[in-house]
Amino acid sequence: MGLFHCPVGAAGRGGDGCIDCGLCVAGSKAERAEATRRIRAYIRATAQQDTRRFIRKIALCGKGGAGKSTVTALLSKALEHLGYESFVIDTDHSNAGLWRKLGLSQAPPPIYGLEGAEKEALLGWMSQELIAFDEVPLAVAPAVGRRRLLAVGKLEDPLEGCACAMGAYARQLIQNLATGDGQMVLADQEAGVESFGRGVEAACDTVLIVVEPSGESLQLAAKIQEMAQGLGIRRVRAILNKIESQAQLDYMEEALSDAGVRYLGYISAAPQVSMANLRGMPPEDPAALAQVEQMAKLMLDEAEMRYLRRDKKGEVPC
Repeated sequence: MGLFHCPVGAAGRGGDGCIDCGLCVAGSKAERAEATRRIRAYIRATAQQDTRRFIRKIALCGKGGAGKSTVTALLSKALEHLGYESFVIDTDHSNAGLWRKLGLSQAPPPIYGLEGAEKEALLGWMSQELIAFDEVPLAVAPAVGRRRLLAVGKLEDPLEGCACAMGAYARQLIQNLATGDGQMVLADQEAGVESFGRGVEAACDTVLIVVEPSGESLQLAAKIQEMAQGLGIRRVRAILNKIESQAQLDYMEEALSDAGVRYLGYISAAPQVSMANLRGMPPEDPAALAQVEQMAKLMLDEAEMRYLRRDKKGEVPC
């Protein structure tokens, strides 16, 4: 299966950790569906296990327009405040504004579509099975502070065909990027669940679902959790975005709870963030950033991971 990755972490079929789901030998759509059903059942039956595994690779998913890119930018900034280096991967083949939200001066060149000498010079590292952050050239993944951004590919012209090849690039990159202490990969995914069909999230240990105040977004959150669990991802959490009132928040929390989707918290609707998005500027609203930083701390606390706390004397490791 090429880039096959066992969803439950077994080294091989029939060995330690194998649950005999059959995914590694599935040859038809029906067999794959049955395998993911078995994986999902196993994940749900063992929901209290492995909840404290380290967070290394996070996929941010959700409905189109829910605010995935904005939340990705805020989360990377919050993690930087907490002492983490983020490698942000833009896997959305249509939305091209993430670089502005991160505060970069120009967009990085999409790695899919590079040709000839330029491809050979800039993408030699792609052939490695394990890729350290500092092995990726700044020319394709520029930095702002302790955050870097790499764009997989964009659809630029009509009749280009589907984005499946870009999805394969993204899947390989997420799988092969090696994270050290204090490093995380954040993958800003395309809207909906198509990326799950391509297995782009397969190497991620965490899925964050950005949910806006709409019935469609709430319904999709339940579907994304189902798809993530089918890939063996245990840590699936929702972030409620663009919240305008307590009544809205109460309804959404109840709906997610009824669907069995756990949520970390919410981000209030903020004119500053909307105006920043309109102007193509970073969403540097202090209140929104504080809310996201609190959610990041909750994630790190659950995984028993260290971070920096701030007090009157400055940053103190804890």
